[in-house]
Amino acid sequence: MENDPTDADAHRLLAQILAASGHITDAVAACQRVAELAPLDAANLQSLAELLLALGRPADALATFDLAVRHAPQLPGARRGRIHALLALAQPQVALTACEELLTAQPAIARVRSLRALALLALQRPSDALAAANEATIVEPADAQAHVALGGAALAAGLPERALPAFEQALSLSPTLANAHAGRGLALVASGRETEAIDALAQAVQQDPQGVTGAFLQAGYQMLQLGHPGSAHAAFGKLLEAQPDHLEAQEGRVIALIAMNRYDEAAAGLAALRGASAATDYLAGISFHVQLQCCDWSDFDTSTQDLAERVRRGERADAPLTFVVHNESQADQRLCAQTYVAHKCSVDVPGLPRRARAADSRLRVGYLSSDFRNHAVAQLAIGVFESHDRSRFETYAFSTGPDDGSELRRRTERSFDHFLQVAALSDVAIASRMAELSIDIVIDLGGHSLGGRPRILAYRPAPVQVGFLGFPGTLGADFIDYIVADPHVIPPADRIHYAEQVIYLPDCCLPADAAPPVIAPPSRSVAGLPARGFVYCCFNAPYKLSPSVFDVWMRLLKTVPDSVLWLRDVSAVAKNNLAKEAARRGVEPSRLIYAARTPTRAEHYSRFALADVFLDTRPYNAHTTATDALGVGVPVITMRGKTFASRVAYSLLKACDLGHLATETLEQYEQLAIDLALAPHAVADLKAYLRRVRTSAPLFDSVRFCRHLEAAYTEIWARHARGEQPSTLWVERQEHPPHRLGAAGVRSVMHPDRGS
Repeated sequence: MENDPTDADAHRLLAQILAASGHITDAVAACQRVAELAPLDAANLQSLAELLLALGRPADALATFDLAVRHAPQLPGARRGRIHALLALAQPQVALTACEELLTAQPAIARVRSLRALALLALQRPSDALAAANEATIVEPADAQAHVALGGAALAAGLPERALPAFEQALSLSPTLANAHAGRGLALVASGRETEAIDALAQAVQQDPQGVTGAFLQAGYQMLQLGHPGSAHAAFGKLLEAQPDHLEAQEGRVIALIAMNRYDEAAAGLAALRGASAATDYLAGISFHVQLQCCDWSDFDTSTQDLAERVRRGERADAPLTFVVHNESQADQRLCAQTYVAHKCSVDVPGLPRRARAADSRLRVGYLSSDFRNHAVAQLAIGVFESHDRSRFETYAFSTGPDDGSELRRRTERSFDHFLQVAALSDVAIASRMAELSIDIVIDLGGHSLGGRPRILAYRPAPVQVGFLGFPGTLGADFIDYIVADPHVIPPADRIHYAEQVIYLPDCCLPADAAPPVIAPPSRSVAGLPARGFVYCCFNAPYKLSPSVFDVWMRLLKTVPDSVLWLRDVSAVAKNNLAKEAARRGVEPSRLIYAARTPTRAEHYSRFALADVFLDTRPYNAHTTATDALGVGVPVITMRGKTFASRVAYSLLKACDLGHLATETLEQYEQLAIDLALAPHAVADLKAYLRRVRTSAPLFDSVRFCRHLEAAYTEIWARHARGEQPSTLWVERQEHPPHRLGAAGVRSVMHPDRGS
């Protein structure tokens, strides 16, 4: 070229040498020089476009492929390459059309069938993608990418047992194929083989350090969803060995630490993340939540105010679940949820086609949850699941969480007509399954709670969609039609703060299984309590504790002689912080007693009865824990707040006719706690009353609750069938609900709207 810089052949050869040696940017420059010297050289334009695609410049690649095709319409590589570019630009429909046209014009062209499968997969048509990929492997059995496409389609269709051999066949044809190693890793995760999955994903990163990290991250988060935080932590750690500065992997590792309750380590990881990228979405809120898990209140007021202000500005400062813990504004909480939904739950193809079925069949109700196991959601709702009238309702469970092997899990599986374990499936695959099953009403029991997957419902798999139980507030989503509540947690005047229409149940919006069986309590010494003295208790999670309420608790201990505060067992760092907070308020830390975890719930319930009074937290109340307290006969003192999360305990008390134990102010809360401690006969009367009503109070009548819920389902479906828009619904109390399995006489007694 020194002798003749206009020699196109020389530049062409140079481009080939540079590309083969991995100098892609220089190879692009050489190809561009050829294009200047020989603008009609379509083969060079194809090479240039392929290099641009390798550099992550799909738009430039597409324009160059188009130019090559214009000069040589029958050039198969250029036409196939532009399909790659279209897929990289997230234009699957255009790519699919291009595949069909190319296959019509040149049926024998290689690899286009596998690209067609990928386009169908991107269009969220897993069944069609599976058929297309299968055809590709038959026509071109030696094409490794065809087998990769088959594996990806099988995974999307929820068939990991079919995906794994497809990826392994691809690797037998091309052992260094990075996306085949990545796909195999995902298939192994879906098959419950996490250790092998991590090794497969590590091999993928070794082959393509940048190109397959998305699969590694997907696998890590899937391990978390499946209840394997230790494996997820190892996976993220393996990725960080290859890419130490990978922020998403650092964030994933922190989330895994949080899932393992290793909050002190998570705090260190979050500090590192803040140093690397303070602008990371939701980082401030997650960091503050970890502080609260450690009972570190060093900047409580400043942090709560800062997070609220940032949420009002529309920033991704905090996630809805962690925000409700410390925020006391319904308007703020709706903004937080709406910001989160806009970021995390947007989909391209809402409104999946439903399979037609007979109009006179039972109403199909699907419950979506990651918590069909030994978890608060299942503990509360199991009686409702079991009580459904099977002559009128066909129930489906869509389980997106782990099988913990517990008896409650087995009992939950038995309580549904159909139990589907779908944790390994993508959001769209689960939504497609719901649509194929023609679910009429889907109830999301998770929402924005840990493990919740509200994005599934963004695809609109069912005509009517309801939020219930798992998340105490609005989901902020236009794809959720109703929220199940009661007038105590959402006063009618507060409906403006909810994106959903409200279903008002007559008693309480929190279900409960039958009250725990009466078991003789252990001695106080066995439970770790002193031989004498008043026992205040609070078994809420540590993140619900706040300095303002702790101030009250410490004053109570100083006012009531020999009293103690019995708390849930927490981490060493949290105990240390609580000891410091108690000492700072003039209370001997030894008066804080921690209840170690018991092997069974029955053992916990038996010792729970030793408490005299349960002291609630604010602004996030006791929910399941307050139900447990009332069920074992321990009165609860709470304070009515302004948000859903801060009014649940009040609702529970009202359902037991003990609304007077819910106060308006912290001063009243403190005085009531003192008055009861100084009047042991009053406490004894309250405990005796709770023991008497434990089988008759609406709170513990899951059959009654189910009948009310079924009446709501019947009416909201009837409204949909009449073409009406969702609107506020009041369910009228049924004093004598029909027997659990013989509900032929259930009547739909509603007022369309009682106004505000």
